Amino acid sequence: MAASPQYDVVIVGAGIAGAIMAKELAGKGARVLILESGPRDREDRKSFHDSYLTAMAKLPNSPYPPYWHGNDPKHEPNKEAVPRPMTAMTFAWPGLEEFKKWNGSQAKFDAFNKQSYLTYTATTELPFLSTYERLAGGTTWHWLGTALRFTESDFRMRSKYGQLVDWPITLPELYDDYASAEEMIGVSADVGDQRALEPYLGAQFPEGYEYPMKRIPMSVSDNLLGDTIKGLQFDRQDLEMTCTPQGRNSEYRDGRPACQGNSSCIPICPIQAKYDATVTLRDAESTNLVTTLTKAVVTDLEVGPNGLITGVNFLQYSGDVGNYQAQRKTASGKIVILAAHAVETVKILLMSNGRRGIANASGQLGCNLMDHLCYLGYGLSNQQGFPYRGPRSGSGIESLRDGPFRKRRSAWRVDVGNVGWQWADDDPTRSTHDFISGENKSCLNPGQEKLFGKALAERLNMANTRMLRLCYLVEQEPQQSNRITLSKNLFDGLRLPRPEINYSVTGSEYTLRGIVAAQQATDLIFDKIGANRHFPDHRQNYSHFINDSGYPGIEFTMDGKNYKVNLYGAGHIAGTYRMGFTGHDSVVDSNSRCWEHKNLYLLGSGTFPTITTGNPTLTIAALTFRASRSVLNDLQHL
Repeated sequence: MAASPQYDVVIVGAGIAGAIMAKELAGKGARVLILESGPRDREDRKSFHDSYLTAMAKLPNSPYPPYWHGNDPKHEPNKEAVPRPMTAMTFAWPGLEEFKKWNGSQAKFDAFNKQSYLTYTATTELPFLSTYERLAGGTTWHWLGTALRFTESDFRMRSKYGQLVDWPITLPELYDDYASAEEMIGVSADVGDQRALEPYLGAQFPEGYEYPMKRIPMSVSDNLLGDTIKGLQFDRQDLEMTCTPQGRNSEYRDGRPACQGNSSCIPICPIQAKYDATVTLRDAESTNLVTTLTKAVVTDLEVGPNGLITGVNFLQYSGDVGNYQAQRKTASGKIVILAAHAVETVKILLMSNGRRGIANASGQLGCNLMDHLCYLGYGLSNQQGFPYRGPRSGSGIESLRDGPFRKRRSAWRVDVGNVGWQWADDDPTRSTHDFISGENKSCLNPGQEKLFGKALAERLNMANTRMLRLCYLVEQEPQQSNRITLSKNLFDGLRLPRPEINYSVTGSEYTLRGIVAAQQATDLIFDKIGANRHFPDHRQNYSHFINDSGYPGIEFTMDGKNYKVNLYGAGHIAGTYRMGFTGHDSVVDSNSRCWEHKNLYLLGSGTFPTITTGNPTLTIAALTFRASRSVLNDLQHL
C-alpha cells in the first residue's frame, strides 16, 4: 500500500546529504518524505552521551544503538533490525601473523562473518575498517568535523598525472556549492591559512571569499610541532602546518555554543558545538513540507516499464531485538533519492528487481570501494605538548596533498591528533598497564619496571604529556575488485541480506608507495623532534608494528625492502556508485542522477570516482547542493 499523500520526492536516509536535499527542496515548495532506517535522538543527546561515558572503549560507535561495550551485550547482527559496521569488530580481526594462518580458510571467515554486519569473502586481505551510523543525523554524529575542500588536481588526476581517473566536474564548478556547504555546516577557518597553501595545492577559493566563522586556534602541541618542522622538506616540498577548517563553532551561532575543547569529537560532541545533520533536518522539517519516518528500512525499489522508479518498498518496524514487528509499506514520488551512504545505497539497489539488481549496466555498482588508509606515526616529543586540550584534531600538514610525486605514488594529508596515543596504541590504558605490571607492550617501559605511587604518576605524566600522533590519510587507488555484494546466507533481524565485501590493498603499487612515503615522512619528522630520546633506551622504535588481534596489518615488498604495516580506516567510505562522463563506465552523471533511471538520484561519497586527498563530508554537502538544482529542474518536467 502506497504511503499517502503523494510526495514530490522520497529521500532514503536522514544524514547530511538527505537533510540538505530535503531542506533545499522544501524551500522551493516541494513535498518531501524521508525514510530513515534507524531511530531518532529524542533526549537532546543525553542517552547517547551517557552511553559514551559508561563505555569502556571510547569507539566511534560507542554512544549509539545498537550498543556493544565489549561482549556485553554480544553483537548479533542476525537479530538486529538495523545493524551496522562496529568499530569493535576490529578487535576480532587477527594480527598479521595469525591471519596468515587463516590462508584463505572459508571456515575462519565464516566464524568472523557470523558476528560482523559486514561479511567478507575468503580472498579479503584486510577488513574494511570504517563505520557509519544508521540513525537520524547519520554519521555526522561521530565525524571529526574536518571540512576541507578538494584540490583542483583531485578532480583531474588522469589528465594531470596519468593516474586514476578524472571527475566529470572541476573545482571552479563547485565554488558556489562549497560556499553553501561551509555556510550550512558553519565552518570555522581562516582563508588566509588556506591561501598560504596555494603554492602546493593551487587556488581553492574565488577572490574575496571568507569563511562563516574565524578559525579555532592551534593547541599547544600543534604549535610546538609547527615550530619544530619549519624548514623540513619531503619530496621537495615544505612541510607546512596549518589550522584545519572545522565544522564546529568558534563562536555562538544558530543556537549552538562555541567549541569548549571537550576533545571527544569522535565519538560525540556533548554540547553540539560540532555540526551534525540533525540541525539541518530540524530546519527542513520546520517548513511543514518534510515528513520523516524513522525505523523505516527500505528493502527495494520498484521500476516501471519506462525505467522510472515507481515505488520505494520499506519495512516499518517496532519492538526489540529478537522480537520485532514489521509492517511492509510502499512510498512513491516523482523523484527518488538514495542518500543512505556508500554501503546501504548499494545494498538497496542490489536487493531490487528480485535481488538481481538495478542501475548496473556499467558493471560498476558496488565496485571501487575506497577509504583513506590510515597510517599512524606516533612517538614522544622532547617537549610537553599537553594533549586533550581542544578539539580531537584542529591542525594538519596539508602541503603534501598535491605535487608532481602523484605521478608515481598516492598523496596524503597529515591529521595531527590531540588525544595522545589513544587511537594508535589504546593509551593511556596500555602504558599504564605496562608501568604497573612490569610489561613493555607500549615500548615505553623497556626496563620492565613495576611502578606505583609517586613514581608511577611521574612516569605517566612524562609519557602522556609528550605523546604525539600523526595520521597519514593515504589516497587509495580505486579498484574494481574491491567491491560490495549481497551475502547469500547471512541476514539481519528483518531477514535482509547483509553486505559482503571483498577488500584488498596490496594489489595497488600506487597506494603502497604512498604508504611507504608516509613511513619515510614519519622518520623525518620524529628524528627532528627527538622521539623517545628521553627514555632509558632511546633506540626503542616509535610507530612500532603491532602483531596483536585488533591491529590489522599487511605485509609487502617494495624496491627490495619488506614492510609490515598496521592500517586503519578513516571513516571515509567512497566509490561504490561512481559518477562519470558516460553510462558505460559509471553509475551516475555529474549531477548525481542515475544514468539508467532518470528519476533516481544517488547522493553521498559513493559517487566519488577517487577518494582524493581531503575528508569527504564537505564535498558530500557541496555535491548535494549541486544535485538539488537538478532535482528541482526535473520536478518541473516530470
